[in-house]
Amino acid sequence: MNFARIFDDSRFLCKGMIIVIAAGIILRVVLGYSFGYNNDVNAWAMTISSINGGAGLYDMAGYYYPPVWGYMLGFFGEIIEHLGIDSLGSHFTELIFMRNIEEEPLTPSPTFNLAISMFILIADLLSSFAIYWIIDHFTQDKVKAKIGFVLYFLGANVLVLSMMLEMFDSFVALMMLLCFILLIKGQDFLAGVMFCLAVMTKAFPGFLLFILIAYLIKKDREHCVKRIILAALGTIVALVILTLPEIISGNFLDIFSFFFARVDGSSQTSTIDKITSYGTLPVYICILLLEIALAVYFVKRETEDVDRSFLFFMLIASALIFINPGAPQYTLLMVPFLIIGFVMFDNRMKYALVTLIIGSIVAHMMHFSADMIAVTMFDGWIPFDVWKEIHEINVGPNLITYRALEWIGMVIQLLAVVLAEYYALDRLGIIDKIKKHIQSRKDGTKEESSDS
Repeated sequence: MNFARIFDDSRFLCKGMIIVIAAGIILRVVLGYSFGYNNDVNAWAMTISSINGGAGLYDMAGYYYPPVWGYMLGFFGEIIEHLGIDSLGSHFTELIFMRNIEEEPLTPSPTFNLAISMFILIADLLSSFAIYWIIDHFTQDKVKAKIGFVLYFLGANVLVLSMMLEMFDSFVALMMLLCFILLIKGQDFLAGVMFCLAVMTKAFPGFLLFILIAYLIKKDREHCVKRIILAALGTIVALVILTLPEIISGNFLDIFSFFFARVDGSSQTSTIDKITSYGTLPVYICILLLEIALAVYFVKRETEDVDRSFLFFMLIASALIFINPGAPQYTLLMVPFLIIGFVMFDNRMKYALVTLIIGSIVAHMMHFSADMIAVTMFDGWIPFDVWKEIHEINVGPNLITYRALEWIGMVIQLLAVVLAEYYALDRLGIIDKIKKHIQSRKDGTKEESSDS
């Protein structure tokens, strides 16, 4: 079979794409049922149970994210209730004294894990299609656009982080992709709404505010103020609607607990976590300054195609956020732009993409044993004693193995960010300018030495 030929079709749903989508769904069903990170999925199950019981989003302990994901969970809870999934999990006394999971009050069932995975599948599929649309829009090359779709939908890191870790960062990536599309289509109000949804789902897209404003200034200097006001209005309207229930219930400040927990160490328990968390504030300030500098440079830089240049700078801006490497799922925000960068701009981006995939998977492996608790306890796929041994190896004495996997993964992720930024700056000609400047300084030093 000629694999290139089955994708070389003007239709989106060609034979190759049907195979890819089917394979992606099958993989997600298998992974979604077989794995599920007990810590966070436990929080999702507890949140849904509390909402179904009539509690507010921040009335119970354990939910400290911005509100959008909580509202999604409430909607998701209604769906699974109508589907007849009434048992979200169970308590197992055998797990009470197991290190690193002893504080989890509930073990979600494999059925609930699968249901959550199918919900996240929607974001994965739509994000993949948004990547396809963007590449097709700029290149008019259906094959390249389909490559972009495949790289995200069948991406090893996307599968692991969305289906095994079962985190919702694909929704964040989708919202920022839609924000980009809406901006280049001139739908500024809706773009503002989408930006607000992204920030109020996971805070990190907030760093992209400056490059978004820079685009509006560069694209249409005559009407940029009007466009910025429209986008800001969309953001404000969305923010008011999202926070109104919590304002009424008196929990408004709880909405921002996620933001503060990431910079003051309040959500960390171990000494090493607190040290690294306290160090994030100055790092985030540096990232903020770099994002502003990048936005200014984008506005001043001469370019023929502003929209295409904006797309490239979105890659740089999204990668900058992860100079401070965090949990692997956060990097899903930059993955779509990195894929687009590889397909459209610079073939060398594949090295950054592969490195990021490896780093994300290694960092996630610290949760590997916890991922298998559901099928061990509910279905008996793994004898408990065998799972216990795997868990002890995975965690290691004094969490040594656990922390080693986390730090190795974070270092590899940081390397991926450095590679992406290096290739991007090299493409812009900045690396060459830096090299010439260094060489001229060296030549000047040599001349001074010979004169003396």
